[in-house]
Amino acid sequence: MRILITGALGYLGSELISQLIDMPIEIIAVDNNINAIENRLGSFLYSPKFSFYNVDVSNKQQINALPKVDLIVHLASVVGYISCNNTPELAHNTNVIGTENIANLNTPIIYLSSGSIYGEIGDVCTEETQTNPKSLYAEHKVLGEKAVSCVSNVILRPATLFGCSYKIRDDLLVHALIQDAVKTNRIDLYQPHARRSFYSVRKMAGLLKYICENYSKFEGEIVNVGCETGNLTKRQLCKIISKYTKLDVRIVSGQDLDSRDYNIDYGKLKSLWSEYDEIFESHIQPLVRYYENISNRK
Repeated sequence: MRILITGALGYLGSELISQLIDMPIEIIAVDNNINAIENRLGSFLYSPKFSFYNVDVSNKQQINALPKVDLIVHLASVVGYISCNNTPELAHNTNVIGTENIANLNTPIIYLSSGSIYGEIGDVCTEETQTNPKSLYAEHKVLGEKAVSCVSNVILRPATLFGCSYKIRDDLLVHALIQDAVKTNRIDLYQPHARRSFYSVRKMAGLLKYICENYSKFEGEIVNVGCETGNLTKRQLCKIISKYTKLDVRIVSGQDLDSRDYNIDYGKLKSLWSEYDEIFESHIQPLVRYYENISNRK
């Protein structure tokens, strides 16, 4: 089996490769982030079944020249509302045009959408819930789902990822709050009752690996990805962080530009993957230790 992974050296992609690298499959990895190439590519080149291509997914000619594969895991994306707002042209080229280029390869696709497309539902969300994108990033993901609908696909709507990996993303909500806790022992928290959903990057990679091995089981499905322990209000999240740091939480006024408030139903994922569950809190202490080590070096 030959699998193409776009965004292969990113936060999730590098974790996925680490879980696939010793399997009897051929990995065609695609990325064009120079920093990622310099810092992470060398970790995987020892494998004779791993090939790398410095390719931009928005470049149709480069994409069409890639080797033919049996399955695509499409992860390449400008992620999050801040990055999309700061670089709207790059975000559109990567998230929308890039996804269209990948879909045009007419190969089965596992597409990573986002739970953020539900917006401010304020209620339980199933896969049938009407999408309500509140950010440019979420709008791009809705367009991406439409683009891949013309080929064999699995569409995943994951919770906000978090946790330690080959690459740490400092901008993720869980990570940002832990950084504040480690640096200042204080979190200024707005909209404390807004409910969000979180899932570890390691578990997400495990699910992608499982789907690669059992594609027919998921084919044609849209699946919310996460677990019940990761459905938390922002206040609950801070309470968990406070178990591992000295922390003063102060409620302040403010509005999240990436407006989200929902409680995700993971019944479909549970029916498809018995190992979907995890203990959210088990990933917090390693992150605290990571940021404590970073802080001590400064």
